[in-house]
Amino acid sequence: MKQQNNKIVLVLVMLVGMASLFYLNIVYKDTLGERDSFRMAMGIIDSITSNKPLGSSMLYGRDISFAYFVLLDFFRPIFKTNLALIIPFMNYINALSAIFMVIPFFFLVRRYWGTSVALLANILLMFIPVWRVTGQYGHPMTGAILFMFIGLALIGYRSILKSMRLGWKKLILLDVLIIGNFALCLMFRMDAILMFPLIPACLFLENYPFNFKKIVSFSILYSFLPVIVFKVMQSQLPYIENSNGIFDQLLLWNNPVRYVDNSLSGTLRVIWGLNPLLCLIFLLSCIYLVYKKHSYSYLFFILPTVLLNYIFWLPNPTPARHFIYLSPVVAISIAIFLVNIFPTVKSFVKNNRNTGVTLAVILIISVFISYQYSYSAPMSKKYSYTVRQLGNELQQLEPKDQPIFVIGDTIPAVVQMQLLSKDTTVVYKKTNILTDEDIEAQEKSVFKPKPTYIYVIVVENQKNKFICYFQGWKAKINEIKRFFTETDEYDRGYLVLNILDKDARKIDIEPSSLSKKFEILKL
Repeated sequence: MKQQNNKIVLVLVMLVGMASLFYLNIVYKDTLGERDSFRMAMGIIDSITSNKPLGSSMLYGRDISFAYFVLLDFFRPIFKTNLALIIPFMNYINALSAIFMVIPFFFLVRRYWGTSVALLANILLMFIPVWRVTGQYGHPMTGAILFMFIGLALIGYRSILKSMRLGWKKLILLDVLIIGNFALCLMFRMDAILMFPLIPACLFLENYPFNFKKIVSFSILYSFLPVIVFKVMQSQLPYIENSNGIFDQLLLWNNPVRYVDNSLSGTLRVIWGLNPLLCLIFLLSCIYLVYKKHSYSYLFFILPTVLLNYIFWLPNPTPARHFIYLSPVVAISIAIFLVNIFPTVKSFVKNNRNTGVTLAVILIISVFISYQYSYSAPMSKKYSYTVRQLGNELQQLEPKDQPIFVIGDTIPAVVQMQLLSKDTTVVYKKTNILTDEDIEAQEKSVFKPKPTYIYVIVVENQKNKFICYFQGWKAKINEIKRFFTETDEYDRGYLVLNILDKDARKIDIEPSSLSKKFEILKL
């Protein structure tokens, strides 16, 4: 027994070391990998400069990720001395979450499928694109998954303690820890509730087929109490006016019309996020488990979470990071399949050496090709630094006599302006123009979402006032045209088309309407 425990510890240490080398090498150092993360950084900066902990209206996703912001707010004294530290703190919190995920993930998988599957599943998880990419920069989804799997691993540990008959006090304490981790999972990211089918699935694996009532009762206990804790803690947050409710967001982004419009693109996003080759192997693993005897409990662990996340995110598939909750169960499914067919493959290669070598070469080439068509960070390091350079240039502009309208990928630029000077003020402002998404939803669907208007970011430093169009990529060009032709709030101003942003250069505004109101400002 002691020798076996030493072997497990050795394997776990090796995995943690491998994960540390992997994630700490690829993590973004002092920039971010997507616009939503920049929006979070913008809100954190505003909450510090305005002295509104958890009360800033600019805290993106505060109501669904408040534990993440509480964690970052813990470092407020450090950030006050240097705002630029916010970005690396966000990034390394995510990298550490991905590293620590190795531990509960290993123990959970090992309990139900053995050490070999646990080892392989961990390695596979590192190379699933959507998981790897999200571990490179700050985002609360990775932390939410970590707490989810700590709770799931503790369910297995609780069964061990119960079998040892160590007393009900320890079991109650463990129940509190399990519920606490599931609650933290929700408080880091509320949509992580889409992983909650894993709770009855774990209980099913622990008790199958002996006690159905226990599975149901503990599933209710471990699922509903974390939701209650989440709602109680959420109710304690400072009130923010004009905050869009969750129901309004669902009506807009999960409107039935979007299921039809995004069915193909959403499915491609899933394949892209998981890697086309791994996605194919995952489908083969599911077929294998269907035909393998006594494997239905495994399918109950894997398929509900995959299907629920696919259905929920299909109408809102961008970025592919939305499908990150699939990645752990996909890694487990593939690992089960590969470990089980390994003896057969080994025997085949032994008896057919030339064919085996040929197939191995084809597989290696296929792996390299598949990663060329897999999910990558929405903003590469090079591009992220590039668009932040715009903020440096805007901050250095000499005083102008009119507002300066900025078009392009403006959110990273605005964050850069905030980091350069604490005196830079940033405010979201709603225009009177509906977004493209809202117009489409209003026209096509019987479900009428609450009108969503185009927002701009009003930035003021000690020299100039900037009106930054929120996000300027190609899909938003029609909105940008309408904003500049329909807005009548400003009589005149300067216009900056971010020359570093290829999508900004595609904006085609009628010269006649442009010349009446705006003068092109060349940086």
